[in-house]
Amino acid sequence: MTFVPPLNQIALSVVDLRLTEHWFREGFGLLPAGGSRLMMRGLLPSRVQGLPKAASTCWWLVGSNPWAQLELFQFENPIARPLPSDFRPCDIGYTRIGLWVADFDETLVRLARLGSQPLSAVQGQAGQRRACVRNPDGVYVEIMEADPLAGQVKPGRDCPAAIRSVTMSVPDLKQTCAFLRNGIGLTEAEATLHHPQHEALWGLPGAKKRSCLFLAGDVLLEVVQYLEPLGKPRPAGYRVCDQGILNIAFGAHNKQDLMTVYRRARAAHARPNCRPVHIPLLNAGVVYLNDAQDFSYEVLWLKPGKADRAWGFEPLPLARRPAPDTHCIEHSVRIEAPANKVWAHISDHEGMAQWSGFKPVTVHRAGNGERNGHGSERLMHGPGGRVVEQVIDWQPPHSLRYRVTEGSPFICHQGEILLRDLGQATELTWRIRFRPKLPGTGNLLRCLLQRMLGAMLLKRLKPLIERC
Repeated sequence: MTFVPPLNQIALSVVDLRLTEHWFREGFGLLPAGGSRLMMRGLLPSRVQGLPKAASTCWWLVGSNPWAQLELFQFENPIARPLPSDFRPCDIGYTRIGLWVADFDETLVRLARLGSQPLSAVQGQAGQRRACVRNPDGVYVEIMEADPLAGQVKPGRDCPAAIRSVTMSVPDLKQTCAFLRNGIGLTEAEATLHHPQHEALWGLPGAKKRSCLFLAGDVLLEVVQYLEPLGKPRPAGYRVCDQGILNIAFGAHNKQDLMTVYRRARAAHARPNCRPVHIPLLNAGVVYLNDAQDFSYEVLWLKPGKADRAWGFEPLPLARRPAPDTHCIEHSVRIEAPANKVWAHISDHEGMAQWSGFKPVTVHRAGNGERNGHGSERLMHGPGGRVVEQVIDWQPPHSLRYRVTEGSPFICHQGEILLRDLGQATELTWRIRFRPKLPGTGNLLRCLLQRMLGAMLLKRLKPLIERC
């Protein structure tokens, strides 16, 4: 009998692990399932993922599916490049995740509290409704009130959501489907996942496409070739560590089944990053493969039981995972000026030279569509040398988030600036998170950074804005 592997993992590269994990967990009720940092750095993950000096922190989440997970990577090296702000679901790549939810209305309420509203009007009658939102990394997430696999899959664990689908937008539908049939061993599904009107949910009303749907375990894999509008190719130099869905994984419970899929995929012209890696002590093995259109697939095997718990397929307490950042500082200041005036100062890259302690400050790279907005980078020169900060979220005039991509004395160094409008005054809150490069120095560094942040806000930024 030919082994047909289930699709048991959707992997995402995220820029803020805490934020994205919180969004899925609080918005949908997905369950934490541990994580790893030790096994996600060094020679082994570099070979498997095909990335030089790979280093990341990884957290897992599970839904009601018995053997499926979301895998969230925050890469420290190579650092993830941001998803283009104009990325559309017709653009080439893995583009969308579908989640079934037990309580559609409550899910929308919880997502609204997190700042995520449906991209367009909810579609369908009660019991059959659908909506689509974007997660903090810009990934499209479809919300389904009716389970598209109801009656076709076994009941799973107690959880208010299930991972039900993933969509890939490809340049050549025929070629991808042939690989999935002949290389992975999948067969087409009898279910119908989408109708033409659903394209409006993610902002493509009237789109024309060809598609094919595969059932892999209890997850549907949708392959779409958009004819109108045509999707843009991946950015030049794209790597799997770049922000967004990086690949999907097919699972097996023993080495022999993994090797069966591996040989079948190789015969269908898949290119592995390296030969399959088997770790008997961990009862596990893995390989990353790339098809002719450079889509990445993982094939893994885990011995049922202890290995499932160790690799994120069983719920675990929140504390059972390593933190990407271990220290946080925060300082708030009241500024006697309206919020739009405060925003004008904190969002002006060059103007930071007047109050930040860095001089000069210049625009290193413009953002997507706006010089000082999402994706923009500022080059700063200070006592410690050159520093590059990149804007990763831009919500004028309320908030911005950034990360330090070069020159930081810390690991996973990120900041967030929040403005609360008080009428003719504004409360500014600045929060910084990091992990020290040298273990044991975190408390000292936190105290020093707290003092520097307070002096910057109280002695320089506040007086500057108030006297303008």
